[in-house]
Amino acid sequence: MIYASALPPEILDGIFKRCERRYKYTDPGEERFLPKSRLQPLLLVCKNWHDVAERRLYSNVRLGSDRIVRDRSGQKLEINGKYVCGRFYETVQKNPRIASIVRELHVGSTSAANREESEMHIRLIGICKNLKDFELKGCHADLLDDLAAALAKADLISLQLSYERLGTGEKDGKMLSVSNVLDLLQKLPRLETLCASLARLQAWPTPEAPPQAPLAPCPALKSITVHEPILTAAQISYFMDISPGLEELSIMVGKDCGAALQQGLKARASSLRQLHALRIDLTENTPFPDDAYPIIRWPMIELRELWIAYPLLDPSAMMFLPKLEILNFRGKHSHAEELVQIIQLGVLPNLCEINFDFSCTSYPWARWEINFEDDTIKELRRVCEERDIFFENSSPYEKELEVYYVGSGDSEASESP
Repeated sequence: MIYASALPPEILDGIFKRCERRYKYTDPGEERFLPKSRLQPLLLVCKNWHDVAERRLYSNVRLGSDRIVRDRSGQKLEINGKYVCGRFYETVQKNPRIASIVRELHVGSTSAANREESEMHIRLIGICKNLKDFELKGCHADLLDDLAAALAKADLISLQLSYERLGTGEKDGKMLSVSNVLDLLQKLPRLETLCASLARLQAWPTPEAPPQAPLAPCPALKSITVHEPILTAAQISYFMDISPGLEELSIMVGKDCGAALQQGLKARASSLRQLHALRIDLTENTPFPDDAYPIIRWPMIELRELWIAYPLLDPSAMMFLPKLEILNFRGKHSHAEELVQIIQLGVLPNLCEINFDFSCTSYPWARWEINFEDDTIKELRRVCEERDIFFENSSPYEKELEVYYVGSGDSEASESP
């Protein structure tokens, strides 16, 4: 007989991963945080595997969404997300051993008025001493200072913050400001990944007070995603300056950010592997200034993935991207013609995927040219197929939604308890 103690931990981990129910929601705007299922019976029945199942159950916790189940008689029963969060809070508060198991915590609220739930979320940060990955969707507006203070004391590697609440589509939630986040980064020396949606999208950047103190470098910081709000030129410079090892950058930029972005990319040319620079122009009638574009004018030897729109970049700058593998480009007919020539000349030898659409903005609801399969696109498709490059000229609305709303892919649906 083989006992659990004799099996390698990774095999046991894989077994229990299969015991978890996996769910996928097609509507990313309805992201939900639900606790894991199908592991609880093993905690009670299989004594030899109890420790392994418990570690798997509590190492990655998702709480906040309401859940519909059926009782033993088949009747539907709603389990309130706040109630489940409260039970978990009581458990870790009374049991430091279980609290020490928690490594990832994904929590959220469904109501802006639920102060008590936000208080529990903030206290959980301090109770779970070994927490490394924290994600929060929605916070009571009166508790943002408490949230910042709690996060500053944590030893996080990954931080995700969003003003949008779980499953509500609420657009008026409150979250930390960009300046708050910059100050917070100074207190999280081991943070590697920052993902933030801090404020509802506006037609132009919102000026903020500068950080309270001079910013020191954050050598561990490798991935920065800030969608909503649109960043100012100064804010872009701050983020680029503090991240000397930056590998992934995804931001929304406005009209006057070209020079700051150009300077920042030049400084990070040797490390940056992924760039998503989403040009936001809600007014549409005011042209972007031309003196700071294109933003790439020197070799970026490590860049593998690029999502960008004209005039931030045009195809002539592709010569500086020798290792580019994935290109998502928004531009004009003339740019598609240039891309045909560039691909034929072998300027992008590692290119394996390209998406091209006729638009000079990355905003999903902008005006689009309707004729997606004209002769220019057909020629671009042909040269890609000849070189085994995957080509896509899909519906812009669907494609852009993927940029703005990226779900975890692991959510839970209704089931019996």
